[in-house]
This record gives sequence, structure tokens and C-alpha cells, in this order.
Amino acid sequence: MTPQSRSTEGLFRTRIWGLLEPYVRALESQGASIVILPPQASDRLPALLHKLDGVLLPGGVDVDPAHFGEEPIPEMGEVSLERDAIELFVARYTAQHGIPTLGVCRGVQVMNVALGGSLYQDLPAQGFRSVQHYQKAEPPVLGHSVEQTGQSPLNKLFEPRFRVNSYHHQALKDLAPGLRPVATAPDGIVEAVALEGHPFYLGVQWHPELLPEQWGIFRALVEAAAGQPVG
Repeated sequence: MTPQSRSTEGLFRTRIWGLLEPYVRALESQGASIVILPPQASDRLPALLHKLDGVLLPGGVDVDPAHFGEEPIPEMGEVSLERDAIELFVARYTAQHGIPTLGVCRGVQVMNVALGGSLYQDLPAQGFRSVQHYQKAEPPVLGHSVEQTGQSPLNKLFEPRFRVNSYHHQALKDLAPGLRPVATAPDGIVEAVALEGHPFYLGVQWHPELLPEQWGIFRALVEAAAGQPVG
């Protein structure tokens, strides 16, 4: 997610409704057909979600800290109340109904908040300064390493320790019940989570859509949506 003071031209311009091209390329390259849920769909979400095989929760603006019982700190960025409402509902619904779901950057944060967790509103302001979580270099540069800490679909895609890009200033703080960390950064920040007992509910804090060599993450979503086993 992108703080207003550190927006990256050409990569993370705010798109309140829509899907940035890198996500489209990544999904289509793995055989997915894409349906975008607009804000007008809010009263029909259960019926629409029931027809979908899988869901992507993409990156974007900050999550309103009111959803996890905090006041905004000065370093918090832009929020969208409409987008929060829809995506938090979607994240809860897909968790409860076993729909394969992938969360990317803001998406993993939405997953955590939807299920009862909280966020660091701004990592540098809250004491995390040893790792550059909002890297200055654009892709394909990789910002820092992550280490896998548990069983997840990432096990088949990456080595136990691998490098990722990093464009976020918020991160998971208290994990929601049922979510378990499956990858962490060198400073202990949780970089990926999975939901216990769910066929495929995976969230990653980095941006694999910008790294074609990491599009296997999207393939895993497509395979889960097609009913193929993942792990």
C-alpha cells in the first residue's frame, strides 16, 4: 500500500474501482477469466460471490483504523470507506464459505482486519526502521528477503528463504483468529498468512503481480479455483 507522501508514479496511482494492468496480466497468464465487482454490487455481493470460483483482493489505499478500534495516526494515508466496506465483506464471506482467495498487499491487510486482526498504521512511525518495507527502487529490483515459517502454497513455489519487492507502509500487527503466519521479514513483520481449515486463503504483503517469475502465486489461486489440490 502506498502512503500519499510516497506514491510511485506509474505503479500505484489510486484506482478506487478497477484493477491495475499488472494484476490482469498475471491472472490472464494463468488462464483466469476476470470479473470486477463494482461498488454498485454491494447489495448483491452474496449472490455474485456464490457464482465465482475464486477471489483476488488487490493492493491499494490504507484500511481505516476504525475497523480495528484505533484512531488514525498522522502518518496514515488515504482511505476509502466504500472500498473497505465491500472488501471486508468479501474477505469474511470467502473465509466462511471456503472460496479460494488471494490477498495482495492491502488485500492481506483486509483479510486480517476482516477476521478480527489489527494493523501497524505506519511501520517507521511505530518503530520498524531496520528493513526498507517501502523500497525506493522500482521492479524488478527485490527489496528484502522473507523466510517461510509454515506450511502453505508458497512451499512449492519458493525456497525456504527468498526475496520479494516491497511497497507498503502498513502491515499486520495482531493476527486474526485462525490466521497463521507462513512467511516473515528479517525484522519480524508478517509477510504472508494462511487460514487454518480453508482450502486456499492466502495473503502476501509484497506485489507478485509486478514480478513475472512469481506469477506461480496466481497459478496457485487459479488451480484452487478449479478444484485442484494445493499445499
